[in-house]
Amino acid sequence: MAVERKVSKDKYIIAFILTSIIFILGLTSGMLFDNLRVKWVESENREHEVDYLSLQFQYLYLTTLEDKNESCSVLHATMEKSVRDLSESLQTFIKYKENTKINKKEYELAGRRYILDNLKYWLLAKKTKEECDLDVVNIVYLYSEKNCPICPDQGIILTYFKKTFGDKLLVFPIDCDYGTTEPVINILKNQYKITEYPTLIIEGKKYTGIVNNKELKKIICDSFKDEEDICS
Repeated sequence: MAVERKVSKDKYIIAFILTSIIFILGLTSGMLFDNLRVKWVESENREHEVDYLSLQFQYLYLTTLEDKNESCSVLHATMEKSVRDLSESLQTFIKYKENTKINKKEYELAGRRYILDNLKYWLLAKKTKEECDLDVVNIVYLYSEKNCPICPDQGIILTYFKKTFGDKLLVFPIDCDYGTTEPVINILKNQYKITEYPTLIIEGKKYTGIVNNKELKKIICDSFKDEEDICS
């Protein structure tokens, strides 16, 4: 009997040790992957910052030229790519943020950076449109992940029209849940008197609630100076 108890006790000890090892390995690997994701986000942010500085210089240089046509085309193409890359990077960031158990502060700061990057590109896109007389439409999409269950529907509609109009349509998503830590969101909300989500700002005009496909297509098409083929 004493031998049986000893064997049984040894089994429990071995099981405990194995369970502890598995737990520690799981925790360590989780922390490792999360830290790698944070480094990826930081690297993406640095790249977006350099892209923006490049665009900003291109714009400033453009204002010194007499013949701006060719430079405007290059600037617009570069801006479209930068905004598209920023959007794709933001989607990956959101997935990482949802799955993280640690590094909450780092993700919070990175989220604010994405918002500021989007707003900087939006302002530069407005200036470039005026300077180059570009026939493009800019949309700022304000939403809330926490307090707006219908917002994903608006996001799907915007994604459809982005694919439809391509580089003629620039969309700048702003997660207003960061309003508690990023003051510029509240400045924007006060300026446009935003009280609910989703809200779209299209060429300076505010549209509250879900803007359906038919209505949004008309708004976008009416915002172009020249009629697009898809609008006819």
